[in-house]
Amino acid sequence: MSEATTASEEYLKTLLDYYEAEVMGEAYFSALADLAGDPIEKEKLALLAAVESHAAAAVVPLLQKHGLTPRSEAELKATGKTHVERHEDYDWMALVDYMLFRYPGYVDDFNNLERMAPKADLPELEFLTLHEVVAIDFANMEKAGDPDSQAPLHRYLSQNAATAGSS
Repeated sequence: MSEATTASEEYLKTLLDYYEAEVMGEAYFSALADLAGDPIEKEKLALLAAVESHAAAAVVPLLQKHGLTPRSEAELKATGKTHVERHEDYDWMALVDYMLFRYPGYVDDFNNLERMAPKADLPELEFLTLHEVVAIDFANMEKAGDPDSQAPLHRYLSQNAATAGSS
């Protein structure tokens, strides 16, 4: 039996959903960046969008391997932009606080995906989970006023699923 056929339907559906959420997340952060008046906040939001894109790209080989077809990028990005309405009135620290409140739950979700996965899929999935961890690290550093808060995001963007465990 091939690896692709040993993956559960629940795993495959969740993998596809989470990939699509990353594409929507990129659009969400990009749209927030477009709205940001502060150039530093704009840069940080654009960096978060890049992290979402990088995480999504890492999962594409798994989608191909398992024969999964996501909705169109245009549809996903349009949906992601609609999520901005919930947070467009937040000031910077309110957004950071939201990230610190909500994103640990995403780590739990990604860890659950890893538990469902065929062993061969784990490097890409661990890299997917890592993007959420670095976003939380970033938010914690922002909350603390650390001027180097973007460092975890930059480190993530300099890695890929194959190299993340070796650094």
